[in-house]
Amino acid sequence: MKIDRRHLLLSAAALSTSACATQAKSAWPAVSVSPQLPGTPLQISESRLQEITVCTRPFRPAGPRIEAERMDEKIVIHNYGHGGSGWSLSWACAAEAADLVRATGASQVAIIGAGVIGLTTALTLARSGLAVTIYAAEMPSQTRSARATGVWSPSSRIGLKSAVPDGFEARWEAWARASYQTHETYLNDTGNPVDSIQFYQLNDGTPRQGTPETHDFLHLWRRLQDLAPGNRTLFTHEHAFPVDSVQVRPELAFNIAAYTDRMVQEFLGLGGQMVHRSFQHRSEALGLNSAVIVNCTGYGAKALWGTEELVPVRGQINWMPAQPEARYGVFFKDVYMLSRRDGLVVQFVGQNDDFGYGIEDEAPDDEEMRRAIKRAAPLFAGWS
Repeated sequence: MKIDRRHLLLSAAALSTSACATQAKSAWPAVSVSPQLPGTPLQISESRLQEITVCTRPFRPAGPRIEAERMDEKIVIHNYGHGGSGWSLSWACAAEAADLVRATGASQVAIIGAGVIGLTTALTLARSGLAVTIYAAEMPSQTRSARATGVWSPSSRIGLKSAVPDGFEARWEAWARASYQTHETYLNDTGNPVDSIQFYQLNDGTPRQGTPETHDFLHLWRRLQDLAPGNRTLFTHEHAFPVDSVQVRPELAFNIAAYTDRMVQEFLGLGGQMVHRSFQHRSEALGLNSAVIVNCTGYGAKALWGTEELVPVRGQINWMPAQPEARYGVFFKDVYMLSRRDGLVVQFVGQNDDFGYGIEDEAPDDEEMRRAIKRAAPLFAGWS
């Protein structure tokens, strides 16, 4: 498969360990050899549909922008444009932005944006003793970050080969490895902000003609292949799926509500403040009573800061009730299924990274929902 949303929706596990090898190995559960894996079917049907959420990922062809810029009398530190990799790369990108803030000598800073990039940047700065205030039109549970799939996907639409600067691949790899080390510290912690689950990739042997991408997206996940346990092919008697080919591997899953709440509580506990405020123009943002402002507005940077290079990438999730007894993920024929602690995710992701590219519309698409369910539901029919 192709995705980076996909090359890491699929290869998430193959990428998902930290640079700290000993800790990473202990984080992954061994793949069971019991017959009839995974044991409990996912209950996927249109009648169980609870909600459809749509988010617009902020794709920047040159990759995430993390740099300082002087505007009027203020210094603006930009940290935006992470495509579908915001959650995965958040901590390392936050650390890089925080270094730029500390280099100014400022003791207080304003963060604009309360998504995962804004939260991790704010928390990183608050941990180092700075006075930090987050200003946001949407509080964390309302942001686009709250509508993410919740899988470790550091290479998901991270840039175009023709647009990224020299050395970007190495910089990205450093972000991915460092961020994973931090995510790993939350594994099995209070509230379970991060889980390690088994992920099944299925193939029914049907010949498929792939559609070439029309954009030269970077697919960098192979740079991290040394980090995680490899796939294991299951024999027919070992699984319950009605297909011939099944591979299983461990993968990280973010329990986004719990993870977000954990960060918010720590930030507030360190004296950080959150202010509900909208900005119609960047002059209003520059009018804040802070000499240093960190722009963590994601796709919102296009309107607020005039960053015309940002491209929307639409993503839709179809939600069904949580199944705590069935904690695993599946990929089959461009449909991604993930049983999270807060619900069952069913998502059509398309044949390649062109899917959703350039689409800003966040209205739910019932046809896309039905396509995903139609492909996914038969996988679990007739299980005992």
